[in-house]
Amino acid sequence: MRIYFVRHGKTEWNLARRLQGQKGDSPLLPESYEAIERVHKFLEPIDFDKVLSSPQKRALITADLLTNQSVSTDKRLSEWNFGELEGWFISDAIAKYPKEMHDSRFELDQFDGSVFGAESVSSVLNRFDSLAKDLLNSKMDNVLLVGHGASGTAGMRHLAGFPIAELRSVGGLANNTVTVLESNAGHFDLKIWDKQL
Repeated sequence: MRIYFVRHGKTEWNLARRLQGQKGDSPLLPESYEAIERVHKFLEPIDFDKVLSSPQKRALITADLLTNQSVSTDKRLSEWNFGELEGWFISDAIAKYPKEMHDSRFELDQFDGSVFGAESVSSVLNRFDSLAKDLLNSKMDNVLLVGHGASGTAGMRHLAGFPIAELRSVGGLANNTVTVLESNAGHFDLKIWDKQL
């Protein structure tokens, strides 16, 4: 099985450097539609057995534009819940919570966002583990997943076997990029990471 993961198109809040999380859902930027079309052309030759998207609007719109197939939503693909920081400018979050924001980006194994009500690392990784298990049990060949930057970066690298300390150390997935994992004897190998088109 091959899992193709696409991060949603760039939004107004992405441009403004605001944390969207699960509650924020700003509109896609006009230029995102051109980028989504490039990803669509890259994915067009692939016959997907299933297309799953986060239920958040920015991901669902992206998924609908990427394929002519029906799109199902799956909450396990939702963005990381950032608690009270959702909607904050990243610079303000760093100013108020410097250690937690540093750890969320560079030392995820040390991250504790409970001080601002954020979802735990284990919760995000458990969501991706559960989804991967269901997909592997389904015996499908190709699956398209459309999700988010923070949860997608951590979740996809986790499925590829990277330790927690390294899940975000390479930086997050950019908008409108393709990442590919391939199943191999019960685990996943990373084939493509954050491919810009």
